[in-house]
Amino acid sequence: MMLLFFALWLAVIVLAWMLARRRPEHRVIAVLLSVGFAVDIVRPVFDGLAAPADAAPSLQRLAWIAGVLAHAVALLWPAALVGAALVVFAGKRPWAAVAGWAGALAMLVIVHPAREDQARAFALVQLLATACAAGLVVAWYRKRAGRAMSSAHFALAMILSTELVSLLGAWRVGPFEHWPISQALYLLLFAMLIVSQWRYLWSSPQPSA
Repeated sequence: MMLLFFALWLAVIVLAWMLARRRPEHRVIAVLLSVGFAVDIVRPVFDGLAAPADAAPSLQRLAWIAGVLAHAVALLWPAALVGAALVVFAGKRPWAAVAGWAGALAMLVIVHPAREDQARAFALVQLLATACAAGLVVAWYRKRAGRAMSSAHFALAMILSTELVSLLGAWRVGPFEHWPISQALYLLLFAMLIVSQWRYLWSSPQPSA
């Protein structure tokens, strides 16, 4: 299942960058999907560097640094969601998302929740970020005055919808307790993104040489 998951994700990313060559507004989606993939690959590396409580002080310091880096990497995805929504649906630069990422990282470093509470802390950050991004979608929809959705609008709306369903459904009982449900949702998302991006790709003009 994991091999299928990452294979479809890579296919979505490749199509996103191909489409971004023909539709510059889709570059935001290509970056967002690439960031998400990188987070899933890199974060476990830092998580695996945690030192036991009775380890030497030097190892504990290294483990603390690895923990901070793990937090920083994990928070990139919710920040990227908000940043993409700011660019695509609000037409603004993503500096507010960068500030939110820095603030959330500082909070986690200062509070430093116990390992069993970290999942809930990240789920809360993810929920707040997704809600903010969804609010930008609703505001855009109310003011769009009949304007058609671009490939970036459509893709980001699907991504945010999947995030909301995953957070409110699969994580309802407890963060990450129903990962197979979330995984099935993301597999469906990847399949939809592959089909939609393929259609946009073939309906877009070839880039000039």
